[in-house]
Amino acid sequence: MIKIIIAYIHDFASALWVAAMLAVYWTTRIAAPSGLDEFLFQFKKDFFYFGLICLAIVMVTGAGRTFTYSSGQFGDNAEDTKKKILIIKHIIGFVIYGLGTYWQYLMVFN
Repeated sequence: MIKIIIAYIHDFASALWVAAMLAVYWTTRIAAPSGLDEFLFQFKKDFFYFGLICLAIVMVTGAGRTFTYSSGQFGDNAEDTKKKILIIKHIIGFVIYGLGTYWQYLMVFN
């Protein structure tokens, strides 16, 4: 049961990170009236930090998923393939999260 809850929180935090990034992107693209500049900057800044919190949750729950990982269910060959795919997935994930967070940072503070 705990394994399912950790996986759900992990996936949900990932989706919230994407939503935070999109909120900053869409807010950056709108032509704001002159009186809303400070409000929109604060809005984007709040969503940027919310995205960082989501990333922290993804990492913590990802570590939780590592500790609850069960191996050996499908044989050694399948486990080796599964581990290789997980490594590739995490490399791609770190690149996407890193570039996405950097892009979001540039949109907020540039």
